[in-house]
Amino acid sequence: MQIEEQNSDDGVPEISGNGYPKQIIWRQKVMLLDTFYASQCRGITKIVCIAMCFFAIVLVCGSQPVNDERGPALFFCFLGILVSFGVLVEYTFMINTHISATKGFIIESLLYVVVSVGLLVSAILLWVFCAAHWANMNPAWATMPALATAALFLCSGLYFVEICVLINDARRCSWRPPQPTNSVLPH
Repeated sequence: MQIEEQNSDDGVPEISGNGYPKQIIWRQKVMLLDTFYASQCRGITKIVCIAMCFFAIVLVCGSQPVNDERGPALFFCFLGILVSFGVLVEYTFMINTHISATKGFIIESLLYVVVSVGLLVSAILLWVFCAAHWANMNPAWATMPALATAALFLCSGLYFVEICVLINDARRCSWRPPQPTNSVLPH
């Protein structure tokens, strides 16, 4: 077999062929890479979610806190970055082929729901307790919490879009033939 002949003992990865998915032989193991995933709709939305969560972290850290309303926002932004990066790595290294499609869908959609709802609740907390407080006390300090709130709302919306795209792909990929109906007319 061609793959067995190309084993590398020196630890340097070898690329065998120009096919899809790409096969890389590294330390006598064949790794499959889906290099097109990051340029597709789901890959692009994950990259945008990572960038937007990072931007929201910067804005939340720049806002002046009243109580501890920044904590949940920072936690769910970081969780969003971890989830998006993890799913991006999962699909790029084709780890999803080792998991059943139903379990993968349930886990991924559950993570997106948790992150989306957490970001939405964090945005509401930041809006009510921080932006509204500074708008009444010192309007100059209300700008950064208001921008952070808008970024958190946008992040929550992006993860909701991720859920919708995931459900759309699951519906498209899980077609079942229609059940035959009884077409016998009564006498």
